[in-house]
Amino acid sequence: MKFGFLGAGRMGSALVRALIEKNAVTAKDVIISDISEERLIELGSLGVATTRDNRNLTSKSDVVFLCVKPQLMAAVLDEIAPACSGKLVVSIAAGVSTKYVEKKLSGARVIRVMPNTPALVGELAAGFCLGKTAGRSDGELVGGLLSSLGVAVVVQEKLMDAVTGLSGSGPAYYYYIIDALARAGVRQGLSEQDALALAAKTAKGAAEMVLASGKNPKELIEMVCSPGGTTIEGMRVLEASDIRGVLEKTVAAATEKARKLSQ
Repeated sequence: MKFGFLGAGRMGSALVRALIEKNAVTAKDVIISDISEERLIELGSLGVATTRDNRNLTSKSDVVFLCVKPQLMAAVLDEIAPACSGKLVVSIAAGVSTKYVEKKLSGARVIRVMPNTPALVGELAAGFCLGKTAGRSDGELVGGLLSSLGVAVVVQEKLMDAVTGLSGSGPAYYYYIIDALARAGVRQGLSEQDALALAAKTAKGAAEMVLASGKNPKELIEMVCSPGGTTIEGMRVLEASDIRGVLEKTVAAATEKARKLSQ
């Protein structure tokens, strides 16, 4: 089976590298197209085929990943439409509905995915939905590829904007929090290097505890909070600051932006 990646920007490149690294696909079965010759040369070193001809890529691929920006999607779909009949087309563009892609690509089977950049380190968190023309086996194929890189959940398409606001944009929120915690550690006397390492590893460890323990976050908080201890003092500040409300507004703002893009 041949896999074509139309677009080799940050997300497209991350998916290609990660899928090859995890042996989910073999380099010889991958074709990449991009307008940047520099990117094609860089990714070509992985052993993949490269081209600047999007229609040629489509005709040679069984599965085509659309990794282009939403504002470029219409032109790209018009370009590849003659070669898409019978193909499985996977779009990772935020706000672009399966209905829109299906209308542009008559005869194609369409799946929409919202991945995130931690795919590059095997820690993907993605949501995906099937269009009307995609079958169960198509969903299993795409779900298997995504799950090899982390976690992938199937959702109704109306929830894809929420996935975008939560996990699609979410890495940036966590980077912000890690940076804030590290800076706080520096103010308490730690070196920048040590504070960042401790903050990042603590975030990773806490996330692993949620995924591996089977306990909900509230239970895990209680496990850390000894009566009269240090953690309770810190938690009192968090609760008083309404950080929960701020994060809800953050996800809501990103979700709403995704909805506007889809319109």
